Amino acid sequence: MTSLVPNCYNPRVIHRTFIVDLSRIKYEFELFLLGGEFDLFEDDRLVAKMDAGYSTAEFSYGKLILSCWGDGWSRSWRVISCELSPERLTLECAKKMGIKRCALTLSRGAGERNALQSRNQYARKLSAMIEASLPGIRVEQAVTARNDRSHLSGVHARLVILDRNKRIAGVGVSDSELQPNVDAALAAGLTWLKELRRRRGSVDGLMIFAPRCDTIAIRLSALSNKTKVLLFRADETKGTIDPVSPFDQGDLNDRFRKAARRAHWPRPGMLPQDCAMLVESVRRLAPDHIEAHHRGPWVCLSIRGLEIARVWISRLRVEFGIGEARLKLDHRNEHELERLIQETISRRRPESELRNEMMFRYQPERWLESIISRDVTALDPTLDPSFVYAQVPTYRGEQRTFIDLLALTREGRLVVMELKVSEETEFPFQALDYWLRVEWHRVRGDFQRRGYFEGLNLIDAPPLLYLVAPMFRFHETTKLLAASIHQRVPIYRIGINEDWRRGVRVLMRERLN
Repeated sequence: MTSLVPNCYNPRVIHRTFIVDLSRIKYEFELFLLGGEFDLFEDDRLVAKMDAGYSTAEFSYGKLILSCWGDGWSRSWRVISCELSPERLTLECAKKMGIKRCALTLSRGAGERNALQSRNQYARKLSAMIEASLPGIRVEQAVTARNDRSHLSGVHARLVILDRNKRIAGVGVSDSELQPNVDAALAAGLTWLKELRRRRGSVDGLMIFAPRCDTIAIRLSALSNKTKVLLFRADETKGTIDPVSPFDQGDLNDRFRKAARRAHWPRPGMLPQDCAMLVESVRRLAPDHIEAHHRGPWVCLSIRGLEIARVWISRLRVEFGIGEARLKLDHRNEHELERLIQETISRRRPESELRNEMMFRYQPERWLESIISRDVTALDPTLDPSFVYAQVPTYRGEQRTFIDLLALTREGRLVVMELKVSEETEFPFQALDYWLRVEWHRVRGDFQRRGYFEGLNLIDAPPLLYLVAPMFRFHETTKLLAASIHQRVPIYRIGINEDWRRGVRVLMRERLN
């Protein structure tokens, strides 16, 4: 029988195809989705394990936009080219208005196996580093396997450490992990500490080993004294482990203090006249639906929390579109902006039957934020509806973050609100990060000096911290983590109705620490 396979065929050779035609890339992407769930990596770091039904590739203004989303998150990228190989798509993408490039990898099987192998190797290496750097310390056990029942992922190496007659829980995280995974080491450590005490009884404390420690060190400054936590910076390249002391904003060096004084704070309601006119020209297209928020160098215009346009303040330029699919507005495409606005109003509404569409699911927390900011008393009748600020900038040195909502009680006490619509392990500590920055600014009088809460005197008391989420969307570890935070940070859990898009109703309110 004559073979139909060419002599040059080698089954071990992986054949790759490079594609630049966007229509062909869209076709290959949709073909790939037929295979079901996949792992999504950005620059070789895991973004999420994706359900094929929660990702799309669509043309928008001549650009191919890949969008992926899940409960509580959404991302989009502009696709430039594609490398195709069995069980894998590698997409060259642009983000941040084309300023940055990245490689997205969609794969099945191999990526997860490689990540697991790498983490196992890290656990062994970390154990050797600990025993070499810390005299008298021995690592009895190192575990990386996932334990979903105890809410322990495979990202962090979990250690049982012996220090003479004491048993200590330990967690470590590799330098190759994304920064959010590094920051999550404290939450993972406290969860592991609880599990280890359940299994073995007396455990003396917790040791955390991380490559980049600033966020964890700041969080430790607000932890209660009930749990002994030691932090170490682990340098895999040098093979060294060094202790890191907890510190707060006030402990940052002079360079950070000077940077904070240079920080840009948008004065509420104050824009250059020509910019304000430009913002208003867009708002007039749907004044009952479009909201404007000053965010850094932009004024962002959104409908039910979904950004549909932005005004570049210094350049007096309007860009419109969703995600990375943005165009500069001019007289030739004004009708496209009007169409986008009407389409968003129609599809992004509580009664929509197209609930799996990206336009409905995109940026859900911003949608919740827009509802609460319009009537904050629905969340808490003691709050003053005249003073509610969304996306307020706060600074730590040159790093800027934005708080979901900053409000005020009728007595004049600040309230920091962090909003979630899905389970999130890090919820209490992410909210703590914002609280610490707000408190740092409060004691220095920054908010009133920058035009916030004009005409009012804030009472001299730490802000309240509200964790707001649908009733059954709080992670099981929320109470554990919130209880570890010092009582000087008054943390409240506020559970709302699952159908919050139709209006917010409070179902539960409790103090957590």
